[in-house]
Amino acid sequence: MEWLKRLSGGLSLFVAVTLLAPLAALTVLGIRAASQSPLESASSPEPLFATVQSASRTHDVVVAISVEYADPVAATINASGVFTTVDLSPGDIVHTGTRVATVNDAQVIAYMSLTPLWRDLSRGVAGPDVAIAQTLLASFGYYSGPIDGKFGFGTERAVKAFNTAHGYGIGNGLLSVGSLVWVGFAPVTVASVAVAAGDAATPGSDLFLATSGPADIKVAETASIPRDQPINLVVGDIATPYIVGSGRVTDPEAVAAIAAAMGAVTEGTGTIQLDEPVVVGTLPSSAVVSDNTGATCFFPDVTSTGVAIEPLGGSLGMIDVDPSLVGRPILINPREVREGLSCGS
Repeated sequence: MEWLKRLSGGLSLFVAVTLLAPLAALTVLGIRAASQSPLESASSPEPLFATVQSASRTHDVVVAISVEYADPVAATINASGVFTTVDLSPGDIVHTGTRVATVNDAQVIAYMSLTPLWRDLSRGVAGPDVAIAQTLLASFGYYSGPIDGKFGFGTERAVKAFNTAHGYGIGNGLLSVGSLVWVGFAPVTVASVAVAAGDAATPGSDLFLATSGPADIKVAETASIPRDQPINLVVGDIATPYIVGSGRVTDPEAVAAIAAAMGAVTEGTGTIQLDEPVVVGTLPSSAVVSDNTGATCFFPDVTSTGVAIEPLGGSLGMIDVDPSLVGRPILINPREVREGLSCGS
């Protein structure tokens, strides 16, 4: 019986050792796996390549702008006679083609221009005022010839049509300043009316007082505005040439258009941009390296010497460079795959 007890004890020890051995092996593997760094198990990063691309830049700079208004002005009558009607009320907007009154039953029409007509015009005369008249007659639909400042047959025919339509006689080829009222270079709003039907019309007397209109657009320049190339001020869909250092836009048509685009707001922002976009090379900012010597470069691969660059600006994670570099190969991730990041080696 003694030998049976010894046999039973030996079998128990064998079974215990047999069961514990795999568990011990698993424990060792677990400890080894836990002590191994994830970075050691990950694969090394691969070099990423691209080429320097081409891009167009307008070098947009946002600036503050404001509308400056002129003093109120009076619109004067040039006709003689009696006002048979006065066709204006405070708040009315007056522009080219607006009938403002009738004098002796002939219509008096408003017009806009940089300068007023100062004399009656007839066939054979010439000058800048004739060009203004031609532009005016063209806007009314009576004239389709060249704006050449020469009162010829075509201009005379247009004047006769205008006079017939507005009560100045059939076949009358004289454009009288009495048939027109100048309101400036932009539409105006009537503030008050100075006459009424039945009053005498005297050349040079006030017809109505206009509220102040936009005189110019003030621009708050910044140091980043391009100063060596032609530039524009852009407000909405309106672009007008801008002269650096002037601090304002004064072109009447541009002023009126910008003021109209801004509506009731007198202050806002515009964008200064190059009149002609410039072409540059562009590459990801991750590819650009500045070393401890102050040099800036990119690398074409993992071993070659850096290509020196002078950054010209950039946006959205991109760096602009000289356009001569367009097409050159670039290493996008040099900090991950190169041992040396010195631009000189």
